[in-house]
Amino acid sequence: MPEVSHPLDALLSGSYTVERVLGHGGMATVYLASEHKHDRTVAIKVLRPELSASLGAERFLREVGIAARLSHPHIVPLIDSGEAGGLLYYVSSYIAGGSLRDRLQREGRLPVQDALRITQEIGAGLDYVHRAGYVHRDVKPENILFADGHAMLADFGIARAFGGQSNESLYITDTGIVLGTPEYMSPEQASGEHELGSTSDIYSLACVVYEMLVGEPPLRGANARSTMAKQVTEIPRSVRMVRPELPPAIDRAVARALAKDPAQRFASVADFTAAMQAEEPGSRRVAPRATRSVAVLPFVNASPDPENEYLSDGITDELIDRLAKVDGLRVASRTSVFALKGQRRDIRSLGAALGASEVLEGTVRKERQQLRITAQLTSVDDGQLLWSHRYDRTLEDVFAIQDEIANTIVNTLRATSFADLAVPPRKRYTENTVAYGLYLKGRYVWNQRTQEGVAQAIQYFEQAIAEDDQYALAYTGLADSYALHVDYRSVPVAEGFERAKAYARRALELDESLAEAHASLAWSLFIYDWDWAGADREFRRAIELDPWYATGHQWYALLLASQERHAEAMEEGRTATELDPASQSARRGLGWLAFYARHFDDAREYLTRAVALNPTAEETYRALGLVLAVQGRLDEAERTLREAASMPAAGTYTTATLGYALARAGKRAQAEALLRELEARAREEYVSPVSFATLHLGLERIEDALHWTEEACNERRGWMAYLRVNAIMDPLRGEPRFHALMRRMRLDRR
Repeated sequence: MPEVSHPLDALLSGSYTVERVLGHGGMATVYLASEHKHDRTVAIKVLRPELSASLGAERFLREVGIAARLSHPHIVPLIDSGEAGGLLYYVSSYIAGGSLRDRLQREGRLPVQDALRITQEIGAGLDYVHRAGYVHRDVKPENILFADGHAMLADFGIARAFGGQSNESLYITDTGIVLGTPEYMSPEQASGEHELGSTSDIYSLACVVYEMLVGEPPLRGANARSTMAKQVTEIPRSVRMVRPELPPAIDRAVARALAKDPAQRFASVADFTAAMQAEEPGSRRVAPRATRSVAVLPFVNASPDPENEYLSDGITDELIDRLAKVDGLRVASRTSVFALKGQRRDIRSLGAALGASEVLEGTVRKERQQLRITAQLTSVDDGQLLWSHRYDRTLEDVFAIQDEIANTIVNTLRATSFADLAVPPRKRYTENTVAYGLYLKGRYVWNQRTQEGVAQAIQYFEQAIAEDDQYALAYTGLADSYALHVDYRSVPVAEGFERAKAYARRALELDESLAEAHASLAWSLFIYDWDWAGADREFRRAIELDPWYATGHQWYALLLASQERHAEAMEEGRTATELDPASQSARRGLGWLAFYARHFDDAREYLTRAVALNPTAEETYRALGLVLAVQGRLDEAERTLREAASMPAAGTYTTATLGYALARAGKRAQAEALLRELEARAREEYVSPVSFATLHLGLERIEDALHWTEEACNERRGWMAYLRVNAIMDPLRGEPRFHALMRRMRLDRR
C-alpha cells in the first residue's frame, strides 16, 4: 500500500490510510480506510467543506458525540471523530455486508419475514436510542447496514437530544442541502419544526418498512421540496393495496406509524414492531364486539339490458342493510364499496381498501320475470373461496333469495370466525315487488347525486308510494331527495325542507325504528329549523337504532361543531370515517369540523385526503381553497379555487369563494369582476345570498356583508347554522347587527 494514497492521509496525521471512496451523500463523502493503531478496516465520513463552515465544527462534533455514548448490538459503534484541516469527520466500524439500499436496489422489495426481522433489529436499536434520550432524525435504507446478516443502525451525524434547542434551518445556507432525507422525513421534520420527538423516528422507520414491503417509499415528489410537501399533506396508499398478500396486522401498524399527527402514532418503537408481528386488540367506538368485517361489493348487472343495473345495485344495498343489522358483525358501508364499483382488482387488495376480512361478490341477470343470481364469499386474508352458489328463480322470489344469501353468509362466518353470530333479522318494508322495484330505481338515480338524478328519484319514490302507501322506506327516500334537491337546484330552501320534514315524519309514523328517517328529520331540524335540541335528540335516536350508520354520525358531528362542542364533533366525525373509510364526503366532513374548530392545518390535511379519494369533487376543492385562504396561503388558495371553478359542477359558491381569496390577496379588481358576474347572474336566475356575503367579507365591506348575511338568515340558508364557528365571519363579530342575528338563531346561548 502506498505511503500516501489520498490527500486526507496528511490531514489525519497518519492515524488512517484512506483506500477508496465508498459513497457520496448530500452532506458527506464516506471513505474506506485502515486504522494503523488497531490494524482494522474502518469507514470515515467527511462533511462537505462548504457545509463545515455553515454547520460549525462545535455543533457537528457535539452531536457526533451522541453516537459515542450509544452501545447496542444493532447500532454501528463510533470509533473516533474530529476536525482536520477544516474538515469535520467521524470514524466508525466498517460494516462489510452492504446497506439496505443496496439490497433494495437488487431485489426491489423484500420477503415479508426478512422485512419483519430487519424491522425488529433496527427497531431494537432505535428504541435504545430513544430511551437514552436522543432522536436519530435520519433513519433511511442507506443508514441500515448488515453485519453477518444482522441489521445495524448507522450515521448519527444529525441526531440530537430530546427537546434540544436549535436555530438551524431545514436547509443549510444557499446550498439547498437538506438536514435529513425528504422521502423518510416525518411531517413535523419536513415542515421545519426544531423540537422532534421519538415519534418522528417512528414515522421514518415506517417509511423504510413501507419501502421494504412495497419496493418504493410511501411518498415521493419531483424534488426535495415537493417530497417534503407531500409528507406534510398526502396520505400514502395502504401497503396491502399494493401487496394484497400482506397480513392485515402489518397494514394497520404501518398506517398508524405513518399518521400525520405524531400523537396518533405508536408511543414507542417497541410498540410499533410488536404491532407488526401480531394483531392488536382493537377498541372501536361503535359495536366493539365486531372484530371481523364483511364487504358486499356491488353486484354486477349481467342482464342484456343495462337499465337493469338498478336491480343489481338494489340487491347489493339490501344485503348491506341486512348484514349490518347482525350484532357483532361489521359491514363496509355502501359509500365505500360503491366507490370501487367497476374496478378490477385483487380481492385481497379490495378487502384491504375496505378494512374487510371477507368479501361477497356476485352477478344479477334478469330476463323478463326470470332471475339468475350468483354469489360467492371469499376470505381476504388468504384469498380462499369460502362459499358460492347460483340461484335461478323468478322476480317474485327476490326477497327469499336475499334472505337466503344473508343467512348463508352468517352461517359460513359462524363456521370460520364467530360461533355466536345472530341470524340476520328478517324485516321487509313492503311485500309488493313492483313498489320494491320502483324504490330501487329511485335509490339508484338518487345515488348519482345530480340535479337530474334527484328529480327522477322523487318520481320513482312517489310511484312506489302509489303502489304501497305504507312503504316507509319510500317516504324516507322522498325526504332525502327533497333535502338534496335544495342543494343541487340552488333555490330558496323553504319548500324543499318543509317537504323533507313531512316525509321523514310520515316514515316514522309507519316505522319508528328507521334510523335513516330519524337522521333525515334531524338534518332538516338542524340545518333549516335551527332546532338545536330537537336535532340533537333525533340524531342520537338514529345512532342508537343503527350505530353503524355512518351518515348519522357524520351529520351529527356537524351539529355538534356548530354548537362549539368540538371534541365531541371530532369523535363523531372520526367514527363516520372509520365506518366509511372510502367516503370522500366523510373525509371532507372531517375537514369542515377541523375548520370550524380552527385547527386549520388538520383541516388542510383532511381535505387533501378527500381530494385524493375523489379528484373530481368540486366541493372538496372549494373547501380546501377556503381553508388555505383563511390561513393566508393565498397563492395556493387561488390555484385550488381556480381548479374548482374549472370543474363542470362549479357554481356560484365557488365563484364567491374564489373572489374571497382574491380580495384577501389584494387582487380587488379581479374580485370586483367576479362580484359583477354574480350580480349579472342574479338578474337571470336565483343566486344564494351566501355567495354575496362571502365575497363582500373578502372585500371587507362590513355593511354589505351584514346585509347579505341577514338575507341568508331570512331564507334560512344552512350556512347560517355555523354562524358561531365560521372563521370568515370574524370581521362581523363586533357588530350589533351580528349579535342580533346570533340571538335570533338562539346561538348566543351555550
